[in-house]
Amino acid sequence: MFFFQKKLIRKFRKKIREIKNKNKEILKNEKNKFSCILRHDIKTAILAQIRSIELILEEKFGKITPVQKEILSQNLNSNYFLLQIIVNTLFLLNYENENYKLNLENIDLLDEINTCLNEIRNYALDKEQNIVIKAPKNIKLSADRKFIQKIIYNIITSSISYGFEKSDIEINIKENKKSISFSTKNKSAYMTKEKIDSLFSENKENLCDFNQLGMSLNLNIAKKLIKAHNWNMIAKSKKDNSSTFGFVIQK
Repeated sequence: MFFFQKKLIRKFRKKIREIKNKNKEILKNEKNKFSCILRHDIKTAILAQIRSIELILEEKFGKITPVQKEILSQNLNSNYFLLQIIVNTLFLLNYENENYKLNLENIDLLDEINTCLNEIRNYALDKEQNIVIKAPKNIKLSADRKFIQKIIYNIITSSISYGFEKSDIEINIKENKKSISFSTKNKSAYMTKEKIDSLFSENKENLCDFNQLGMSLNLNIAKKLIKAHNWNMIAKSKKDNSSTFGFVIQK
């Protein structure tokens, strides 16, 4: 009797594994379909819109009035923002569907920050924000270059988007015997712990607008890549109207 019970349990466990694997495969296929729609049907259309508006703003088809220029500039910024959401969503889908292995290299942290700032600086200029770097030279760490750039880019972008206009964005790197830390500090509205937790939640229903959705996607991706390196995420807000995001590496 005991033999038959063990045999039945083994069959039951095998069936559960088969169901789980089947569900994973179905979910993976659905994510792939959604990824294709985002990449081809939506991303391509937005890129076409962006290029068309850029050409009009460059007055390739004739002169435009200041009012037209302002409206088109706002439209262009909206399209850039939507494109960033799509790029982040595609990255997240691909990351969760694949078993990525870290390709660790010896990296200069300040070099990676400057590389990202070359792409981001215009975004800060649009908000009349000044980026200030407070960092010692020659801070080396072991990291995946592609992922560390994504982490830095997403964190700085979030700090800019949530920061007040005409304010400073501080980028801080600190090192001591026990750790290395990277963080951005902005002047921004106070967020409760619950509000910060909602940004990292898989449930996006609590987010009010596209700005919060974009920030949440940025920080979620950053957190996943930070965790993949076995580092710790920094996310806090103070009542002096400042927010800090970043990561800490324990030596």
